[in-house]
Amino acid sequence: MTNTMGIFAGAVVGLGLLTAQAAPPASAETTPTGITYYVDSAGGDDARDGRSEGSAWASLAKVNATTFASGDAILFRSGASWTGQLHPKGSGEEGRPITIGKYGQGAAPKLEGHGNVESVVYLFNQQHWDIGYLEVTNRGTASATAPRRGVHILGQDYQVGASTNLSKVSTLKGIRIHDLDIHDVNGEDKKDGDGSAGIQVSVKVPGMNAQGIPPTNTVRQRTSYDSVTIENNVIDKVSRSGIITWTDWQNRAELGDGLGYGESSITPFTPMTNVVIRGNRLTQIGGDGIVPHQTVDALVERNTIAGFNVTSQGYNVGMWTWNGDRTLYQFNEVSGGKTTMDGNAFDFDHGSRGVIYQYNYSHDNEGGTLLLCADGRATGGGIYDGVFRYNVSQNDRHQLFSVCGGANLYNMKVYNNTFYIAPGLSTKVFQAGGGANQVAFNNNIFYNLGSGGYAAKPSWTYDHNVYFGNNTPSTSVIPDANGSTADPLLENPGNATGIGDLNGYRLTTGSPALRSGVVVTGPGAKDLWGHPANPARPNRGAHAGPGTHPSPRKG
Repeated sequence: MTNTMGIFAGAVVGLGLLTAQAAPPASAETTPTGITYYVDSAGGDDARDGRSEGSAWASLAKVNATTFASGDAILFRSGASWTGQLHPKGSGEEGRPITIGKYGQGAAPKLEGHGNVESVVYLFNQQHWDIGYLEVTNRGTASATAPRRGVHILGQDYQVGASTNLSKVSTLKGIRIHDLDIHDVNGEDKKDGDGSAGIQVSVKVPGMNAQGIPPTNTVRQRTSYDSVTIENNVIDKVSRSGIITWTDWQNRAELGDGLGYGESSITPFTPMTNVVIRGNRLTQIGGDGIVPHQTVDALVERNTIAGFNVTSQGYNVGMWTWNGDRTLYQFNEVSGGKTTMDGNAFDFDHGSRGVIYQYNYSHDNEGGTLLLCADGRATGGGIYDGVFRYNVSQNDRHQLFSVCGGANLYNMKVYNNTFYIAPGLSTKVFQAGGGANQVAFNNNIFYNLGSGGYAAKPSWTYDHNVYFGNNTPSTSVIPDANGSTADPLLENPGNATGIGDLNGYRLTTGSPALRSGVVVTGPGAKDLWGHPANPARPNRGAHAGPGTHPSPRKG
């Protein structure tokens, strides 16, 4: 997968926003080369062969005791329910996955863990599986003292040999998790690979100590995942993470050795590849929302997060990548982040390179819009070459930008975004705290009707931004010699109801922000409405197209 603008091909629909519809999932019963097995908790019998609706199996135990083959399908009866863990055995092949789905009419088949299993749906060292159309819960009556998950796909020492060979990587492929309804998973408030989650895909190294070092003289095999798709799921009331990828094979120079994460000579960086997280809706998430950690070229698009960090006592963000390269986040909507212990919609975090946020909409997050959080240690934890462009923020709180103490952020670019702050809010537009990192702000519109103000950071640069509204800064406060305080004449700012309703942030005819921005390197091909970016005469703000005729303002 490549982060190119070729993925934007298609019609402009709705209110002018680009949209892409995922291909419809293959029918769970389309398995001409495999066997379809039926499972019915009420009318089934494990003594039968399971190969027709009339001879369906009854229990998860029967399914879990069976090793399935390429092209097989396991179909659960709609409206039925089961308690326990689903852990079928076997692997499919390229183009012939093993499918989990449903049959019949009615509500999705329901799998309930009741807090008595770590993960309700579980695969271990298996590949080429297509899992969909189930309802999954894992709520215990007592508070959790261990992880609880909805779905967990785990790899560990896959195809291990007689001795460790760090030059070899064993790759598990072809995992698709889609159209699940996952809710009420009350796991303990713990993050990362040993934490709780709605959906988790991870690779573990057994026996590691608190410094990330496994026992000596143990046989270990570098393991990873390729081609993981997580799409069109609904995840609600899950603690702690909504969707997460993780691997213990994580160490490289960008992360740093000797910092408590392990050592590159023992657990070298082995990222997941071709990870797509698309079209999911997450609500009331206890901690982090969507976190594709330790991936390369992951695509995170068209997801909605409405409420995160609602129960956690830790630091959490809506979407972010830790120790990964070139994640592309686009057309996502993130809102309802609680707390100012982070609580931001988005984050550039430790050990990442080339992460891009574009065409996203954030609003009403208590912690603000964007976190820039390097580790701050000289030997690792840096952030490199991040881009934040063509995004819209409406009524994010606290401060638009939060900065950790590290000074090792390099070549970070924030350009052609529009930030709106409503009357009555005290959101800080810029604040001076945090490390002396390198961030360039170009062609952004700050539409500030609140009481918050501006403070410069000496290591940041500012050029051709619009500072409209209250507390407009002088050049002695924000050294932007080409800045503007003129009204950018947005069409109808402050009234968006969702990512499909952002036309109010387009520039109208006569706007001084039209064709008055500074040229930036690699500006991106289009804005979020699909207008081509003008590489020679760019606009200021998130709208790259021509001026529109103003529509009647709401309110």
